[in-house]
Amino acid sequence: MPTSTDSLADKAVQALRHHLGPNLYSCCLYGSAVRGNFIEGISDINLLIVLNESNPGAHQAVARAIGGEKEIDPFVLGRAGFARSARVFGSKFASIQRHHRVLHGPDPLAGLAADPALERFLCEQALRNLRLRLVYAFVTRARTHGYRRFLLRTVTPLFVQFSEVLRLEGLTVPKEFEARVPLMEKQFHIDGEFLIELLAAKEDPDDAGEEDDEEWHERLFPMVDAVVNWVEATWNSR
Repeated sequence: MPTSTDSLADKAVQALRHHLGPNLYSCCLYGSAVRGNFIEGISDINLLIVLNESNPGAHQAVARAIGGEKEIDPFVLGRAGFARSARVFGSKFASIQRHHRVLHGPDPLAGLAADPALERFLCEQALRNLRLRLVYAFVTRARTHGYRRFLLRTVTPLFVQFSEVLRLEGLTVPKEFEARVPLMEKQFHIDGEFLIELLAAKEDPDDAGEEDDEEWHERLFPMVDAVVNWVEATWNSR
C-alpha cells in the first residue's frame, strides 16, 4: 500500500480512538490495500470498525472521526451479534478474513468458523444479485446516465465473487486479480481478454475505450450469466 494511503489509514484510526475512546474495540484494514492491488486515487481504504456498543451516539462519533474522509469506506458493526453478522455476510467476511490487517485492538476475525454449505449459498446469492443489478443499471441508463460508472464500480466485486467460487471449489487463487484470469477462463469458459480490459478500465477510467453502453453490456452480461449458470449446474448436484 502506498505510504500516503498508509498514513491516511493511521490518521483514521487515531481519529476513531480519539472520538470513540474505549468504545472502539477493534479496527482492521481489508480489501485492495491488503491484497496488493490498491490503485491510488481510485480504490477505497476499507476499514472494518468493531464497536463495544453500536448505538446512535457511537455512530455520531464515527461520523465525526472519518465521515468527511472520502477515501475511507467504513464497515461498522457492534461486538454483539458479530459472529452472526459474519455468517449472514459469509462471502464478504471470508474475503476479509483472508486479507486483513489489524490496526487497533484484538483481531475480531480470529476463530471465525466457516460453514461450506452456507458459504456456497451466500456466494450464489451475491452473484445473482450482481446479475440483477447489472441488468437494472443497463435498463435504467436513460434516466441515470450511470451504466459505465456502475460497470467500473462492479469490477472489484465481480473479481471477488468469481474468485470466491474458485476458492469454494478448492482451487488456490492468486493474490493479484490479473493472475486469476486464466483460472476463470478455464473454470467458467469466459472471455479472459475482456476481464483484462475491465481491470484496465478500472485503473484508468478515462481510457476505457470507445465502446458504448450496449457493447459493454453485450460482453459483460453473458460473462456474469455464465458464472451464475455454472454455479447452478455444479452446486445443485451436490
